[in-house]
Amino acid sequence: MILFSKKKSLSVALAVIFIFLFLITISCKTEGPVPEIEQGDEKKDIDDGSGFKGTPDLSIIANISIPGQAIDVCVSGDYAYLTSDLGILYVIDIGDKTSPVIIGKCRSVDSSNIVIVKGDFAYITYTDYIREDNDFYTRCGFYIVDVSDKNNPELIGNYISGDNNNRSVYGLFVGEDYAYVETSIEEEQDNISYLEIVNIIDKEYPEILTRYELDGAATSIWVEDDLAFINANFYDYEKNSYSDESRIIVVDLEDKSNPRVLNYCVVDSISSGIYLIDGYAFVTSWQLDEDGENYTDSILQAVNVKNPDDIKILGECEVPGGAWEMDSAGEYIYVSSLSGGLYAVNLEDKEALFIADSLNTGGTTYDVATSGNYAYVVDGFEGLYIVKMSDNNEEGSRDERDVYNDNNGHDKNYPPEVFIDFFGESFMDDYFQIKNPVYFSSNNTYDPDGDELSYIWNIDGSKCSEDKEFRYYFEEPGEYEIELIVSDGIDSSKKSETISVAEINRPVTIKNIHDFKVEIEYTLMNKSDTIIDEIECFMRIPQTYYPYQVIKNYNTGYPVKEELFDNDWNSLIHFEFDGEELGKDEKITAYTIIDMEALEFDYIDFGGFNGQSGIFYDKDDEDYKKYTSDELFIDSESPEIKNTTDELIESEAEPLKITEILYNFVIGRLSYDFPRAEDRNYEFLYASEILERGRGVCADYAILYTAMLRSAGIPSRLSAGIPVYSILYEDDREIDLSHAWVEVKLPGYGWFPIDITPEEKFMSPNYYLNVVTEKGNGYLYENKTMDWRSYYYEGFLYSWNGFDDIPVTEQGFKFRVDGLELEDIELDRY
Repeated sequence: MILFSKKKSLSVALAVIFIFLFLITISCKTEGPVPEIEQGDEKKDIDDGSGFKGTPDLSIIANISIPGQAIDVCVSGDYAYLTSDLGILYVIDIGDKTSPVIIGKCRSVDSSNIVIVKGDFAYITYTDYIREDNDFYTRCGFYIVDVSDKNNPELIGNYISGDNNNRSVYGLFVGEDYAYVETSIEEEQDNISYLEIVNIIDKEYPEILTRYELDGAATSIWVEDDLAFINANFYDYEKNSYSDESRIIVVDLEDKSNPRVLNYCVVDSISSGIYLIDGYAFVTSWQLDEDGENYTDSILQAVNVKNPDDIKILGECEVPGGAWEMDSAGEYIYVSSLSGGLYAVNLEDKEALFIADSLNTGGTTYDVATSGNYAYVVDGFEGLYIVKMSDNNEEGSRDERDVYNDNNGHDKNYPPEVFIDFFGESFMDDYFQIKNPVYFSSNNTYDPDGDELSYIWNIDGSKCSEDKEFRYYFEEPGEYEIELIVSDGIDSSKKSETISVAEINRPVTIKNIHDFKVEIEYTLMNKSDTIIDEIECFMRIPQTYYPYQVIKNYNTGYPVKEELFDNDWNSLIHFEFDGEELGKDEKITAYTIIDMEALEFDYIDFGGFNGQSGIFYDKDDEDYKKYTSDELFIDSESPEIKNTTDELIESEAEPLKITEILYNFVIGRLSYDFPRAEDRNYEFLYASEILERGRGVCADYAILYTAMLRSAGIPSRLSAGIPVYSILYEDDREIDLSHAWVEVKLPGYGWFPIDITPEEKFMSPNYYLNVVTEKGNGYLYENKTMDWRSYYYEGFLYSWNGFDDIPVTEQGFKFRVDGLELEDIELDRY
């Protein structure tokens, strides 16, 4: 029986984004959310009533995560509406600010981005990048979603601005009867932008009234008193970079069928966000360094726009990181930073803006919305943070200039704020297993002044790393002191944490240990006349997960630039092929040979576990909270999954018995879908769809089993990797498919694997030697919007010149096994 699923690799369509790499990188970011625009009921916190009047003293009080990246948020009453880059609108009940709860989802908003809620309707922009054969194009516009039923939001309308061209949506403003959409078309040597005025009285059939051409590349829009204020950037195609100047363009909208430009004001490059308060426009701008990695010259500017005939800049304030989106409360404007964070800027003197307070977050802060005394911060992979803005409701109760260093003449340097986070497979009482990876991160560490930081990690007084994040294996049980020292070049700060490590029994009995080698090979071939260059490759490789697999060492065909970790702490190695170019029918290959051990094992006799009282989960455990919740494709809270699971387990409460009941149901319900297995590009299905179909491949078996376990309150997750046992059946000892299975966490024992696709008896002896390269739900994700570089897709990335000569490439991979024979597999003989 074939057991494997397809292996996800970087879609060639995504590689199209490398056209004019710097230009498109900016476009990916400026395609992001625009400020919330409703200033009436939608900006009030009905639980708080009064607006914010205090001095900023920012503190995080809650966080809620979602699959993929959170992109944009709009707050209306007791609900937050959150979009994700996976094409889902989430409705979140924020009545209890300390405990937000997702209560509704709309999965029909592919490539969703900006969200604006007005009354019972949410307006959501999208730009879908599509590759068909050798043709690349986009489809863009905005959806209209009826959110009157918070539990069941429904897509009812779709305005299509661009279909089968290179148009993208960058800005949206929604009025009573009209939506104002900013779009841009990227041509070979030009950017053409449009202001599109759309009649939205009929929500099911929005209709364009006017499309008005503008200079430059539009980024965001604000509409007020029949005037539109639009950011526009200008790209210098000869220099292959953006110009040093952007514009705020003022457009007269009194006659909506005939808009006209009144004036413009030059602002700093690159202008991204705009927000209006009482006749003043606040504009964020930033640039990237030569490497395209760090933000520079990131500022907030105040522009007097009370008289469109006399627009002028009044003042500015440096904002660390990439200043992005804004919202206001009291005498402050809150600015999100693409480097991760929130900055409260005092607006009392428009000619002397200064930062009053700041808050660091661990991700990429794409948006902020304020309501009452709370800010709702959208932070990429970290999800949505709820931030209390102040505990003090008396305005000006402290001298903010003495609290925070800014660009207003203060010479004092502020030292870094240090935070240590650590992750791994923890067991009872938060002990980590010896010989298993523990990951240390300082991603939440930041410098109030935005200075570049250096890191030194010590474990029990011995230096072990200078990286921002790293992996460590503890060989002996005990308590270890972890110290992190961070310097900004002038001052340093340090912090210490203590972690506990123990040898904890796994729920398996080792029957045999095999030494062998696994080779992972990725290949890129150019099938067209277009030359491709700037080639790089990301390859997933296995880590040690004691006792199931132990990695002794690995060797690569090319030097490794760096080892990276994705958001589930899976490992990838990054190759760069400096100076390499591929012409027609030429190929390049990256490979890694891993010397390792893997187990044949039998599950232990749990003895009194079934029927034993006192065996239960700690529901405050992070694994329990994360791996018993609904996730992309794992719709454990859907009625179909929930009802079926409840009927099966009835009053059963013992975790192991529930795990067995659901295992037997899945293998009885599903049959293996051989035609689906032959399709290398099959689409993933939701667990509820798999349940209805009654057939599937290994990924389907694993998704359905995981969803039902989670629905029953059993922590479970997907695993994927190399099917060693099946490779041994191949004549050439290689295969171009990977495999998926399930890991379950039992109280007192921790995580252990269950391969459900073979349909053997529950907890039969396991001799498949599956090698894990990826744990978690990440391999199911397909990012469609925003900063796709945040994802580490395995496979090749590359660039080329020109918009029209899109290269045709083929990417492939193979797994090979050496030093192991079928007759070596002991448990296979029984």
